[in-house]
Amino acid sequence: MKKNIITFVALIIGLICRAQTVDENYYFKSLSSQNGLSQNTVSAILQDSKGFMWFGTKDGLDRYDGVSFRHFKYDRTNPRSLGNNFVTSLYEDVEGNIWIGTDVGVYIYYPEKDTFRHFVELSDRNTRIERAVAMISGDRQGRIWIASEAQNLFCYDLKEQSLRNYILTEHSLVSTNVKCLTVDNSGTIWIGFYGDGLFYSKDNLKTLHPYLSPVDNEETYNDDVVSKIVLGAYNCLYISSLKGGVKELNLTSGKLRDLLLKDENNEAIYCRTLLVYTDNELWIGTESGVYIYNLRTEKYTHLRSSEYDPYSLSDNAIYSFCKDREDGIWIGSYFGGVNYYPRSYTYFEKYYPKGIENSLHGKRVREFCRDSQGILWIGTEDGGLNRFNLKTKDFSFFAPSAGFTNIHGLCLVDDKLWVGTFSKGLKVIDTRSGVVLKTYQKNDSPRSLIDNSIFAICKTATGDIYLGTMFGLVRYNKQSDDFDRIPELNGKFIYDIKEDSAGNIWLATYANGVYCYNVNDRKWKNYVHDDKDNTRLPYNKVSSVFEDSHRQIWLTTQGGGFCIFHPESETFTSYNSTNGLPSDVVYQIVEDKEGQLWLTTNNGLVCFQPNTEAMKVYTTANGLLGDQFNYRSSFEDENGMIYFGGIDGFIAFNPKDFSENKNLPTVVITDFLLFNKEVYADEPNSPLEKSITFSDKIVLRADQNSFSFRISALGYQAPRMNKLKYKLEGFDDEWLSVGESPLITYSNLRYGHYIFRVKAANSNGVWNSNEISLSIQILPPFYLSVWAYCIYVLLIIGCSVYLVLYFKRRTNRKHRRQMEKFEQEKEREVYNAKIDFFTNVAHEIRTPLTLINGPLENILLKKSVDSETREDLNIMKQNTERLLSLTNQLLDFRKTESQGFRLNFAECNITEVLKETHKRFTSLAKQRELDFILNVPVQDFYAHVNKEAFTKIVSNLLNNAVKYAETYVHVYLEINGTGENKMFYIRSVNDGVIIPNEMKEEIFKPFVRFNEKEDGKVTTGTGIGLALSRSLAELHRGNLTMLESEEANVFCLSLPVEQDSVIKLASEHKSVEESKTVERRIEQGESKTNRPVILVADDNQDMLSFVVRQLEDNYIVLTAKDGLEALEVLDNQEVTLVVSDVVMPRMDGFELCKVVKSKLDYSHIPVILLTAKTNIQSKIEGLELGADAYIEKPFSVEYLQACIANLINSREKLRQAFAQSPFVAANTMALTKADEEFMKKLTASHYNDAMAYALLEPEFNLFLIGDLENYGLESENVSVYTADTWTGGTLPYFILDYRSNFLFYSHTTDYNKAEVAEFLSEFQMRNLSGKRELLEPLMPFLKGLELVPTYLARLNQTAIPDDPAFPARRLLPDDIDAIYALLKQIDEFFTMRSKTEEENREDILNSMTNEGRIYGVFENGTLAAVAGTSAENSMSAMVVSVATLPEYRGRGYATRLVTRLCQDCLADGMKFLCLFYDNPEAGVIYRKIGFKELGQYAMVRSIEK
Repeated sequence: MKKNIITFVALIIGLICRAQTVDENYYFKSLSSQNGLSQNTVSAILQDSKGFMWFGTKDGLDRYDGVSFRHFKYDRTNPRSLGNNFVTSLYEDVEGNIWIGTDVGVYIYYPEKDTFRHFVELSDRNTRIERAVAMISGDRQGRIWIASEAQNLFCYDLKEQSLRNYILTEHSLVSTNVKCLTVDNSGTIWIGFYGDGLFYSKDNLKTLHPYLSPVDNEETYNDDVVSKIVLGAYNCLYISSLKGGVKELNLTSGKLRDLLLKDENNEAIYCRTLLVYTDNELWIGTESGVYIYNLRTEKYTHLRSSEYDPYSLSDNAIYSFCKDREDGIWIGSYFGGVNYYPRSYTYFEKYYPKGIENSLHGKRVREFCRDSQGILWIGTEDGGLNRFNLKTKDFSFFAPSAGFTNIHGLCLVDDKLWVGTFSKGLKVIDTRSGVVLKTYQKNDSPRSLIDNSIFAICKTATGDIYLGTMFGLVRYNKQSDDFDRIPELNGKFIYDIKEDSAGNIWLATYANGVYCYNVNDRKWKNYVHDDKDNTRLPYNKVSSVFEDSHRQIWLTTQGGGFCIFHPESETFTSYNSTNGLPSDVVYQIVEDKEGQLWLTTNNGLVCFQPNTEAMKVYTTANGLLGDQFNYRSSFEDENGMIYFGGIDGFIAFNPKDFSENKNLPTVVITDFLLFNKEVYADEPNSPLEKSITFSDKIVLRADQNSFSFRISALGYQAPRMNKLKYKLEGFDDEWLSVGESPLITYSNLRYGHYIFRVKAANSNGVWNSNEISLSIQILPPFYLSVWAYCIYVLLIIGCSVYLVLYFKRRTNRKHRRQMEKFEQEKEREVYNAKIDFFTNVAHEIRTPLTLINGPLENILLKKSVDSETREDLNIMKQNTERLLSLTNQLLDFRKTESQGFRLNFAECNITEVLKETHKRFTSLAKQRELDFILNVPVQDFYAHVNKEAFTKIVSNLLNNAVKYAETYVHVYLEINGTGENKMFYIRSVNDGVIIPNEMKEEIFKPFVRFNEKEDGKVTTGTGIGLALSRSLAELHRGNLTMLESEEANVFCLSLPVEQDSVIKLASEHKSVEESKTVERRIEQGESKTNRPVILVADDNQDMLSFVVRQLEDNYIVLTAKDGLEALEVLDNQEVTLVVSDVVMPRMDGFELCKVVKSKLDYSHIPVILLTAKTNIQSKIEGLELGADAYIEKPFSVEYLQACIANLINSREKLRQAFAQSPFVAANTMALTKADEEFMKKLTASHYNDAMAYALLEPEFNLFLIGDLENYGLESENVSVYTADTWTGGTLPYFILDYRSNFLFYSHTTDYNKAEVAEFLSEFQMRNLSGKRELLEPLMPFLKGLELVPTYLARLNQTAIPDDPAFPARRLLPDDIDAIYALLKQIDEFFTMRSKTEEENREDILNSMTNEGRIYGVFENGTLAAVAGTSAENSMSAMVVSVATLPEYRGRGYATRLVTRLCQDCLADGMKFLCLFYDNPEAGVIYRKIGFKELGQYAMVRSIEK
């Protein structure tokens, strides 16, 4: 009886063990070439004494630290590298060196030196290991056994450093190579051969015996391939062979038993490798996967690769095993790289689709619900309903759910499962029969479902059933079999419904916080978020409600973490990422048996201790299926097993099964880098004497004070959960944590002693007390070393002696330098004195010239002057003008020298200027008998130049050429290049004395002259012509040079044909001849007191007297000596016109003009400016300030009088016109520079600036981008404006005018609102659009207009598929009648009512052909719906004109049309599409298509509209 009981107990234990073995899930992590492995065939695996993992492949040796690989390969340039990449075996000896078997022998890796050595020792038989190595192993005596192909067996004794070669083939029974070898506990050597079976030797291979069966005394392994022999527990050997499978040999009893001969399909197995994992568990690696054999129960689990299972083996051909110090198993395969099975401390069962019948259908797990039979119903969002047997772990798919695969709610009511779907209504299923009993959907009845998308179902303790939908809450009415709608929740998106222990109903909503229905008060209470109160709900998007065992209510949110509700104060305490949450998006809460809360988030699983508020985070590194979970996806059974659903399946776990990870990772320094370059011990000039991993001290030079360390914690169970901290003593004050990158860098450290310390913690946060430290000494720079100080002493002594001698020489040199500096300064002063002298003289000459020229004109106008006197006077006048030209040239040169000279350019006939200038010098050339030829094209050539400056350049060139030529002067005009690079060249060639090449730059300097009489020396002269000409050429963005030539002097002027800015100047005044027709005097009948009053301002008394004398006969003349005095006169006198000099003390003429034109009291008074400033820029400056005329000195008195009379007469006519019609439209008046200073119309040259600015926010500026690409900046359809103050770079804002449709944009809200509004008010706008935040500040300035807010949305990819059967097509111009007939019936298209039919048709055709496309669908020959685009461009388009005829609405035409339109546009290469809408219902449809809101847009329209 007792024996039977023992047998029964043993049987029960065996069954339990078998069940555990069979039911256990094995989840593997894989490493392949995609992860950094050198090659996917891994034939050998080793963990060294430091903790590194080593993998031998067909393409090199890899070292792995849990995060990254280091590769060791054959390098022809490095004799200390691995000599062959085909690695067959690995072994670490007692000294820590690694022996590597390859195709060409053995190599030894010395970790401390980080080098390889080819093992080429001679054996006792004078042989070397030179062939492929089949095996390397060791024994307890420290000997290393090596099997080499065709070389039999070698044994190397580390102590004696001797190598023996055993020729086993000398034995009569042995003819093949050694395959494997093991030494048992008694010292017996067991050898497996490649075809000769199993042999052993008890006398160190002096004799060799075949293994004989204890049953029949026969050779069990005769002619067999013995692939592996391993020593196990209980003095047993485990032997695998080709014919015999896997057997166990008990060395104590001599018993041999079969373990695994054939697999479950009765097929023979081919075992390559074995691993004794525990005393009772043997891992068997075969060609068909891994067998895990239980030695007690004699049962096995067969693990194979599955293409549908990412956690299965990556390959079935298993070649190597290795058990690491953490009890994890590394598996090397032939094609799949390395697989790792870690010892699990946090065991999570994973369920996911595996492509087989008995697996989950659908990945997006949304709901769990257990029925009365113990079956767990699982609802997914992409695969329908699954049934899961909690006992057998079997799945079955609920086939009817193929018609409603998107499940959002499950609730068991009796034996009926209520299933809420997305858009398919409510299904009621009999859980026993599996029949869908009924379907509820929304219809026209007010007692039907409020919406077909049901997100939550809850049955209360009283039997009420609540359903939460996208648009409100309903309650099932059992008597009438329909639904009561809860009016307080209409329009609310309900995410979750829970009843608490008090019977209150809690509702989690998508955007409206949480609602609570108090059963006592029968009222709904809403709790929402408040930014100003941190005791309120942390976020309005609430995803779930949970009541714990202490009857406390917890809420999870989609952006604010989670919180607990305090009913007594109706406040919340929140927990978010600042408290340790990995994400603020929290989905579900489950309480385990210990009172801990488990929360699913967007980035992992969290265990929360409510008492201590401590959090522990679990991720995929701990064994999770994925880090992102799903809504309403949780379940807990009575045994404490918790189920959570995610986006890749679901997990199940029992917290009580979790254990603490007590394995502490070893911390190592893996790499050392100097200036971001890795440094190794075997490199020349390396500071490392041995590998950084084994170093305890390094010495660095002063210039090696920037370095990096790469550190690693050698723990492989969850390597990315290991933690590292480091500290550099002498630099860091505290321990620092390592982030994502394990690279630690220090830069520019001061010389001295430092200690680098590192420590590591495992995934449970337990820190290893065995930290590592590295002493670092940075030597001082040489200038601070002992030798340097000795040198300093010697230098001081030497310098002291030298200083005495040096002092005298230094004094002499200083005196010489002072003299040179004095001479240079004197030369510079002389030069500046020349310039200043000539400039001052020129300024002073202009006013006397005026006093000469004025009276001279008066005399010449008199008829009483005799002819001889008149001839003399004309000579005087000509020389006066000549003197004026010279002074102008001096003034221009001064301006170019001081860099204060700017040119304005206009289109000019270059041919005509050259001909005129050539004509002027023709007579002089004839006098000198020169061949003077001008070569120009037949057709006139035009370019952008400053005509005045250009004429000066050409005149100087021809003047010099004619002056110094001997027989000829030839002038050529040539054009070259295209576009912006087009240039024209003027070459002047003469045969005067040839100027040497070294002098060709000197002659362009001021006051320098080439003197051929003094051996070609450069001498001081008085000329500035060439210097001025070069300066003027450079102001044209050109150049004036002298070309190298040995036969002639060739000057070349090169100028661009086009300039960046060109002006068109109208004539400043009417000609004197025209002005003669203007009345010069006021009617003679007027009294003197009624004559116009002229104010003359000039600081030169002679000039003032002269002008007064010329004007006092016809006007009352007032005088002032400067601008301030003139303003005093204006304040006290009625003045008709002001004549002012420009250059005056205190206040000049420009400032006076600016003040006059800016003051309302006398801004109407005309201003004439008199000045010696002759350049065009000064004229433009004066006219922009409001001057009515600008007259150069010396001036014609008659011209001055004509200008005054003309201006006074024009003002009188204007006064009379205003007297007759005082109200004149503002837009008909001319605007001055001050009026227009904020308006600038962009041109084609600004295209890139406008486009770059628009691309700051391409969605909001889509219309501008499209119009720029379709029309450009100089089209009659498009105008773009910005502030006139903009000169380049980022625009301040822009205003787009497209056919009176305006768009405004600025990158900032801090723009000039009044300025923009004033400009827009000048136009008759059809509408104005833009970002709402930009347009709202404009509304107070835009009277009679209203703001219509809209939403702007963007689509990158359509969210719903296109229906190929939908008969939509792109409309053509021939469809214009149908399009117009549809659009004119739609109220939204109100602008069509304000235009003619012809204009509307033109707009539609333009939109179809130039700007976009229109799609439509016809129903019975009638165009039922349209959708189009506008502003199409290379990246995007705006969806517009979405319209459906009223009788065809509700059929989904608009949705499908927009989907088709968007998909075609994206297929054409567009990156995104946009649209704007103001209808929330439309927004729902657009979001369904895939549009996402970007922000608020706005339209500004007239209130009348």
